[in-house]
Amino acid sequence: MKKGNTNAVKTLVISSACAGAILLLPSKGEAALGDQVLRNGMKHPDVKELQRALLHQGYLKSSNVTGYYGPVTTNAVKEFQKMHHIVIDGITGKMTVRAITQKPGVKPPASTSKTVKATYKTLKQGSQGNEVERLQRKLKELKYFKYPKITGYFGRVTADAVKAYQKEKKISASGIADDKTQRLLFKTSSASPVKSQKPVPAKPKPAESSFILRLNSVGSEVFELQSDLKALGFYNYSLDRIFGKKTETSVKSFQKAYKLPVTGVADSKTLTIISAEAKKKEDETAPPSSADLRLHSVGPKVYQLQSDLKVLGFYTYKVDNIFGKMTETSVKSFQKAYNLSVTGVADSKTIEKIKAEVKKKGIEPAKPQTTAKPFSVINLVGDAAELVGTPYTWGGETVEEGFDCSGFLVYLFKKQNVQLPRTIASIWDAGKTVSQPKVGDIVFFETYKKGPSHAGIYIGNNNFVHSGSRGVAVSDIRLSYWTDRYLGAKQLY
Repeated sequence: MKKGNTNAVKTLVISSACAGAILLLPSKGEAALGDQVLRNGMKHPDVKELQRALLHQGYLKSSNVTGYYGPVTTNAVKEFQKMHHIVIDGITGKMTVRAITQKPGVKPPASTSKTVKATYKTLKQGSQGNEVERLQRKLKELKYFKYPKITGYFGRVTADAVKAYQKEKKISASGIADDKTQRLLFKTSSASPVKSQKPVPAKPKPAESSFILRLNSVGSEVFELQSDLKALGFYNYSLDRIFGKKTETSVKSFQKAYKLPVTGVADSKTLTIISAEAKKKEDETAPPSSADLRLHSVGPKVYQLQSDLKVLGFYTYKVDNIFGKMTETSVKSFQKAYNLSVTGVADSKTIEKIKAEVKKKGIEPAKPQTTAKPFSVINLVGDAAELVGTPYTWGGETVEEGFDCSGFLVYLFKKQNVQLPRTIASIWDAGKTVSQPKVGDIVFFETYKKGPSHAGIYIGNNNFVHSGSRGVAVSDIRLSYWTDRYLGAKQLY
């Protein structure tokens, strides 16, 4: 292929990929949130910052701010991405961070007003924290706030309660708890009022308020309900803040399972039980220790693990920094041999035992390699574009001799410091399954034999680049030949 044509193809391929690929690259221009790509399974202070931002905008509950990026956070990010027309992958990349941090609702700087008279902080939809909790308690005490629990988040129910109070007091019914409203509510001029003592009731406390969510209810409270039901496995749809037929059916299923009256209406009792069960489930699903090494872990600690297992004879493959299926099998073999729990996860107990056995051997394992450059999807796709037109050669794995299908993938990923197995079937086994391919993932097909026998790199816009019978080329995955043979996509980095 002529150089001019190659450059044109490269430009075309990179332009089709950049929109997806850029999401995967960490941002260096942001402050704390945005320094790295955040995704499912991570535990980090940046995750907690992300969760606070999502809470502030009504996509998460306060109980979800844990610092662990689990299914609840992933779903919240997907909902945010959907509402802001960003690629819906549940991964917090540069574009998602930018959209979250540019949203209004960030706490304003402290007032520089020289007015002697102290003022209350204005609270409105999206506000959250101790001030909101205090507001909700007071409104609940006066029977305006009817949600069964104090959330600390200013959503639609809180706004409606404030509006009802304002109407009752014949002041502007905006639903915003401004200084005037709070002064009247708390009957004090202090900006930080002392917590009022609980009044002694003149008569027995009435039953819990009859707050309910039913068909056609909308708002953040419906989002919380859907989120809890989803965590419990009763709701498998979009968290759209709308109490529709699907939400009603899910509520009925929950009520039936927990022997409650099956009405489809989320009354106070149903909401309380759902919330309690969701919290219990969240506590049971504790995040894995960050020290554990498991399938798809990468880096120098994996290299050290593989080296140690190699010394002990449990790992006979290349030491490559990647915790793939072969490493998992080796860990299981070690655990079985030493009467440990056979999980395939190198937890602290397993690692300590491995190191102790290596020390007995008296053999010094290989040291971890120096940290490699971070994986770059754009460079992966760009390198692939440079090779368009390279001839197909059975067993080929270099530019000079040409490439076969797997040789092409091994060559490109090696340039990104990722060592792939040599056959398509082994690459399939080593990859992490994804529901929809994104730029840089490998798409697999069943062609001349049963099981995965051909693969290419997905570059966006329904295109993938691969080495087939006509050499390295870009193909449309929507063509009937490929759709009929498509097996799925996997992530290998």
